[in-house]
Amino acid sequence: MKVAIIGAGIVGAAIADAMAARGARVHLYDMRRPGAGASQASAGVLAPYVEARPGSPLLALGARSLAMWDAWVAALRARARIPFHYDRSGTLEVALGDEEAAHLRRSADWLAAEGIAHEWLEGAALRDREPQVSASAAGGLLIPSHGCVQVPALVAALMASARQHGATCETPVEVVHVEQKTRSVGGTDVPPHVHLRVGDRVEEFDHVVIAAGSWSRRVRVAGVPVFPVRPIRGQLLHLSWPGESLPRRPVWGARCYTVPWPDGSLLVGATVEDVGFDEHTTVAGVRELMDAAVDLLPGAARASLDGVRVGLRPATPDQLPLLGPLAGHPRITLATGHYRNGILLAPYTADVVTRLLLAGDPDPMLALTRPDRFQEAR
Repeated sequence: MKVAIIGAGIVGAAIADAMAARGARVHLYDMRRPGAGASQASAGVLAPYVEARPGSPLLALGARSLAMWDAWVAALRARARIPFHYDRSGTLEVALGDEEAAHLRRSADWLAAEGIAHEWLEGAALRDREPQVSASAAGGLLIPSHGCVQVPALVAALMASARQHGATCETPVEVVHVEQKTRSVGGTDVPPHVHLRVGDRVEEFDHVVIAAGSWSRRVRVAGVPVFPVRPIRGQLLHLSWPGESLPRRPVWGARCYTVPWPDGSLLVGATVEDVGFDEHTTVAGVRELMDAAVDLLPGAARASLDGVRVGLRPATPDQLPLLGPLAGHPRITLATGHYRNGILLAPYTADVVTRLLLAGDPDPMLALTRPDRFQEAR
């Protein structure tokens, strides 16, 4: 099978690697370079029990994907010799006031009812687990199954593995038009194929996967409305921590989250700004994150600011991805709209798309993410 993947961020790279490893002829197209969109501005936190509401479809998707990460990373490391940091030491969500503490206690009650490992910490026990946390913290919720991953290096490893299996990647180029065609040979209908307008030329494929993140709405599919994906800007700070111990794991607060790395740096994220395709950094965004980080981890006041990354996260109206084949266009599959959870959902997305395209095996959970669900609601 000859497959085109539009978009080479974490989702497109993961699908390309999975499909190429199973024998598909994979061709990636990206308007920049692999991982240069939202992926390069991701802190790489894997935390479905913080990001999603209890009982929500997003939590079901996130929990399933989180369970795939250890095996997925082990298999990738065996194929690609590009190192990347991956850690499953958990996350610590911290309450800085009574209202936040009450919210975390409700979360702890729900986790207990669902049998999900967690630990409620306060006072000396909280400071013992995480000495950098503010002395005014009212409590903390530790979820040991959570983790984090170094995203730019992960994308590089996925691309290297995909290329080892014959995948190609063309950049910078924008795919502006996709159309499924039906043809007849000698009066007999043959399976449809898909035309891609790539720059000033047309390419033909057996199947196309649209994984272009916020730019997916610019990929026009003949006969299909514009995809309901909009960009949400996220600014992410890169700090050099002062000469003392870093936090031991990702720490969340109500206004920011922080992620420590072995090189002594700390990522602080992330703003949520509905400003269209504006990828500029702003003083207001940096100040908002710095103030929140210092309240959560007072040692951050002595850190130095090494840089600010900006990414446009692809959001949908219900914050679930658009994942699955287009109705009436079975040779065109969407894998976009992952919003803040593209990294977490990468193994799941790659698995379900690969099984669907190469084995005709539709995962039952695709019913939650059908791309046509918004058209039906009109």
